[in-house]
Amino acid sequence: MVRFDIKIYTDTICPWCYIGHKSLDKAIGLYKKTYPGGSRDDFVFTFSPYYLDPTAPKVAIPWEQRVVQKNGDHMLHGIRTRLERVGRENGIQFNFESKIGSTRDSHRLLQHARQTKGPEAQKQLLEEIFEWHFEQGGDITSHEGLTRAATTIGLPEDEISAFLLSDAYATEVDALASQARQKGVYSVPTIEINGKKINVEGAGDVSEFFEALINARPTVEPHDRSQPN
Repeated sequence: MVRFDIKIYTDTICPWCYIGHKSLDKAIGLYKKTYPGGSRDDFVFTFSPYYLDPTAPKVAIPWEQRVVQKNGDHMLHGIRTRLERVGRENGIQFNFESKIGSTRDSHRLLQHARQTKGPEAQKQLLEEIFEWHFEQGGDITSHEGLTRAATTIGLPEDEISAFLLSDAYATEVDALASQARQKGVYSVPTIEINGKKINVEGAGDVSEFFEALINARPTVEPHDRSQPN
């Protein structure tokens, strides 16, 4: 058995992060089924915060409005059409009624899930947030919506409501997001496997992620079978 440490710089308003997440999960499933001994290998995820839009408002605004602000009205149709097409290929039905704003609270909550319940809980929560925001038209700044996502993975509602009203992990999240840019991360998802950055974009297909897993697979040293005379 070998261990894959997978670090993903991600933002909860990044549709390509959601697409990449789906593709990577499919590639891991394929790896476990087809690679010799792959079913015994371990995959441990760390999701590191990134602010895709550092100027995103604290009070969320409609997705289309923000896309036009950032890219111009002439780009809206093309962006939407491409997301619809690639989303369908990955089992995602994008709902363009979602609202975009600061993702700081969502990142704080993801850190809280990891610290209290472990890396698998962080991954599960991110998946809940992605589905709620992108497919159910969620407002990423909504404490009510974030709380519902957290309770889905077993975090207590009262605890999460109080947590979101606090500033817990705010300094840590801001520092990690800043460190990512200092490290040269300028787009997300940026993925590292066992410390090595892989050259697959979020829109990469399953075969590309599968190949990246093979290339990043740790080398297992054989046991020393020599016996003293």
